[in-house]
Amino acid sequence: MAVFRYCVCFILAANFAGIVLGRNKAPLIDDDNIKTRVKAAECVFDKQVRELGAVWVPDLGPPIGVLPCMRCKCVPYHKKRRIVARVQCSSIKDQCPVPSCDEPIVLPGRCCKTCPGDISPDASQDVVPQPIVELDEKSGKHFAALLTGRSALAIKNEFSKPISPMNKNNVVATGRFSVHRRNLYYSFYISENAARPQSLQFLDQQGNILEEFTLSHTGGFVNSLYQNASRKVCGVWRRLAKDYRKLLKQEKMFAVLVWGVKDQAEFTLSGQILKNGALPTELLSALLEPAPGSDSLSMTGAGGTAIVSISTSVTPSINVAIIFNGLFMPAEVANIPINITLSMDERKQIVLQETVQVSKPATDINVVNVSSSITQAHLRYLTRGRIIISVTSVSKPDALKLSGNVITKASCEMFQTTLSSAANTPNPDGVSGMAWLYLNNVGSLIYNIQIDKLPPKENPPIITLIDTSSKKKTELEDLTPYFHGDGWANGTLDKLTPRVLEPLYSGDLAINVATTSDNSLIKGKLISKPVDEARDAAAPVLLKREYTNLSTGTVGLAWISVDNDCHLHYDISMTGIGQGRKMELWLELYPMIAPGAPYINKQLDAFEGNSVEGSPVEVLTDDELNRLENGVSFLKVKDERSKMALLIATVTKVSIPPPCRPYSSPDFSLISQHDIIPIISTGECFFEEKFYKNEEIWVSAKNPCQMCYCQDGSAKCDFMTCPASNCTEGKQITITGECCPLCVNNSIPVREYNGQKCTLSGKSYLPGTRFHPFLIPFGFDKCTECYCDPDSYQIRCSRLNDNEKHCCPNCNKKTFDINDPLSDDFVSREVSDYSVKDHGSEYQKKKENIAAKILEEGGCKNPSNPKKPFANGAEYHPYIDSLGEYKCVTCKCQNGTPKCSRQHCDLPTCKKIQDIKRKKEKVNLSDFCCSSKDCRKLRHKKKHALTS
Repeated sequence: MAVFRYCVCFILAANFAGIVLGRNKAPLIDDDNIKTRVKAAECVFDKQVRELGAVWVPDLGPPIGVLPCMRCKCVPYHKKRRIVARVQCSSIKDQCPVPSCDEPIVLPGRCCKTCPGDISPDASQDVVPQPIVELDEKSGKHFAALLTGRSALAIKNEFSKPISPMNKNNVVATGRFSVHRRNLYYSFYISENAARPQSLQFLDQQGNILEEFTLSHTGGFVNSLYQNASRKVCGVWRRLAKDYRKLLKQEKMFAVLVWGVKDQAEFTLSGQILKNGALPTELLSALLEPAPGSDSLSMTGAGGTAIVSISTSVTPSINVAIIFNGLFMPAEVANIPINITLSMDERKQIVLQETVQVSKPATDINVVNVSSSITQAHLRYLTRGRIIISVTSVSKPDALKLSGNVITKASCEMFQTTLSSAANTPNPDGVSGMAWLYLNNVGSLIYNIQIDKLPPKENPPIITLIDTSSKKKTELEDLTPYFHGDGWANGTLDKLTPRVLEPLYSGDLAINVATTSDNSLIKGKLISKPVDEARDAAAPVLLKREYTNLSTGTVGLAWISVDNDCHLHYDISMTGIGQGRKMELWLELYPMIAPGAPYINKQLDAFEGNSVEGSPVEVLTDDELNRLENGVSFLKVKDERSKMALLIATVTKVSIPPPCRPYSSPDFSLISQHDIIPIISTGECFFEEKFYKNEEIWVSAKNPCQMCYCQDGSAKCDFMTCPASNCTEGKQITITGECCPLCVNNSIPVREYNGQKCTLSGKSYLPGTRFHPFLIPFGFDKCTECYCDPDSYQIRCSRLNDNEKHCCPNCNKKTFDINDPLSDDFVSREVSDYSVKDHGSEYQKKKENIAAKILEEGGCKNPSNPKKPFANGAEYHPYIDSLGEYKCVTCKCQNGTPKCSRQHCDLPTCKKIQDIKRKKEKVNLSDFCCSSKDCRKLRHKKKHALTS
């Protein structure tokens, strides 16, 4: 019974951690303080994201492990008008049948007892892995929507009026949707006279909010190069639940664009998401709005969209599917004719004109189709945005009219490829590259091409766009004039023709890079990819071959971005990596490239094949966000077994959205070589373009007379001062590179040194040099003078007695321990009649034997008293002449090696020092391990924290 309660407690705790609350709640935080993603239509259980309807056997990890008699399910529940998800777990023991034999057994991993030969009744309830690609995606994965003010969808618990008084500019929008690997990608074109919407909602027929996405920040800002250039709204709904995919196929889902702040919407546009047979071949689109001169009152809230397909075969042709509303009078209820016209925007020349009938006119959705042959000249005008589509009422052609230019396809798409040499093709220099292209809002093709390791003798290369749909491989465009000497070709093709646009969308357009000695050194076929979180970044990075045993044609292209919820997204495509290899994707984040720089090593994924995309469940930490934006990161594809890096890309200046920028950190690109900055997250210090570990001591590379140490991320330095010299006149010399002069007298003859020196705290000294030692945390101790013995090359130090009040008021006090056999003051019980000094040789030998035994047993030498070593495992404070017992440092002897650490300064200690100074007590303040600067810094930090 006790075990059962123990398990139930863990299930309830896991259940609570898995509940995904509404959008107003803070992200979930697991026991290890790692934030995880929160979505309204998903459950998070044990750092795994589960879609609605998912069923699984809970695994609580050690010491509980898997609970085969429990089943967890991600279930929906209503929260106001929203449908959110939560985890429900329950026992299935009551579902077990009565065994048919006398001695039933429980099979491993099962819950119910069964008889030999029987099948466990709970076997069918085990978790079935969720498929990556569903078969039903192949049929009907493209959808469209017309979003106007004439939708009868329920919004905010009220049915919207057919004519919205808030939509004064009569804004219209059209959407495109596609399902791929259980993800729903969405794209929207919106009227030019409208600002960017604040959010997007997906609703069911009852007006319940299934999911919601933020589309812009305050002022309509969006951090996306592609979306700003194309004037589109793009995004993805990850892991669309099975029940929602069913609603989508049944055309029972609606899209709603919201302008204004939450719960105070200025106005909304909504529309039903529909299937249409013309969508798979769509090449161009059109957004139809009330035409100039039409009746503004009658056309309020009206709009339309066109799906345009073309063919450039023997007889060029065009097909236009139009979804519209707002062109019918109240009395027009059946078989109403509509005029459709395609004309030139300047010459008013008619390209196509046809009258079609609408059998049952509707308030919100009407669909018509027209097809016709067309000339090559008209095709060119069509692809350049020079054709206008008009849809008018036959009964009132001037008052009821929609029109709009044919524009770029409404879908958000990026075209990308890696550039590599073909298999078994010589490429001794390992030339590789990548390319990505997209269409902007005026239909121009923006292209970016990077070529790596191109030999100077082959510069510039010949870069061309080619059509690979036929064996001839026709050359379409020459991009060579736009190639720069730095390996990049960036430009714009303004006047696109159908012969470029058609192979671009059909996947037959390729980029070929040739040289004077090779007509196809590297090449790649452009592939259409929907714009998602990763591909919404400003640019991808090139994954270069690191493992030389791979073929020279191995190359990769990687997109990396951070979304508004501070999650990292990645999308990797590779060529030439081979099949069957198991790999891992790693990200190493550095604050900057410098010797000893601390880095964060983060595994992103494990995969097989030539591509991988995803997003870790955990939210990025402030330190990781800082390094992605201001530092340098390395994306590495590693072999799973050998951990060897196969491909590496350098990632810099990842754009961080405003909601993820609460941290304030230094911009490493602006730091000069003399700056000293803290690396708070790890404790390392950055000084003179190099990183040092916490409590590390070093000599400045710029000034050999300056020494520093690292204290909690802050480098603290002191300049060396030399002791007063009593050298005979004429015997003091200065040696280049040494900080203090050398005294050459009768005891130190002038001779050639063999290069051997004395070393203390990482700094070397010439034999015969006198100096002050460098001690943490006070810098150079001017109350101690050390000397590098030229005979033994050992450092000998002594306390200066000329200034007792300044140096150490307690230094003359000495404690004795007559019971310590290794002490010089030890009195042996065996010879009580004699003093130690009278029988010094006898007891000196005994003490030496004891010291030797301690060292043999793993003890550590005592520099201040060689006769009294420290026992193995003993903890002690080192003894320094000027300070006595140095309590700022605690050492522990471990098998002959002392391991020392410095005691940290804190506010209570600073307060105690302040009280002592106020009372003018005679206490050695060095025992408190806090300098005045330390205390000022701590007080300032506390004050800043309270203010924040």
